[in-house]
Amino acid sequence: MIVYPTDNYNSFISLGDANLYFVNRLYSDEFFNADDREVALITAFRSLNELDITIDPTVAAELQAVKDAQCEQALYELKMDLDQQFDSLAIPDLKVTKKEMPRYSERALAILRPYMSARTVTVTR
Repeated sequence: MIVYPTDNYNSFISLGDANLYFVNRLYSDEFFNADDREVALITAFRSLNELDITIDPTVAAELQAVKDAQCEQALYELKMDLDQQFDSLAIPDLKVTKKEMPRYSERALAILRPYMSARTVTVTR
């Protein structure tokens, strides 16, 4: 894992700092029990990079917000296993359709909300 500000970084937070974050968070056992915590953090970093987030990483509060959001997204990824969702389960005379889980942690989005912008389209006639 390559942590910001190193070139070609793939995480805003180190595993050690993430461990400190989760020590002070309720219901974080899933993170500590995972064998692939670094992979979860990198996956969360990639997920958050898909969002339109504008931060100045030289501002400590903004960098901390994105680190916290990355931790929350990593925990969400570990708990939800978003890549293994099924569309439906067919049992004779019964069809069960699982509701698709949101792609992002609500807590991560709440942390990042002040730094997010919505994409807009300009139409000119």
